[in-house]
Amino acid sequence: MQTGAQRNSYTYETKLKAVEDHLDRGMTASDAMQSHGVASKSAFFRWCASYRDGGAAALRPKKRGRPRKNA
Repeated sequence: MQTGAQRNSYTYETKLKAVEDHLDRGMTASDAMQSHGVASKSAFFRWCASYRDGGAAALRPKKRGRPRKNA
């Protein structure tokens, strides 16, 4: 028996193609999600909002964590 939620990670290309299919090509959200294998509706709509605000660059992965200190 599995406990907790499973986290999926998606590549930049997958995110971009799914969002462009929905926003630019008029595909329904559920069809775009299904054709690109996206399981989370909330993540998909968050990507759409980011794409509307910042374009394709907003979907690129960002560096995480505390920046390194240069000594």
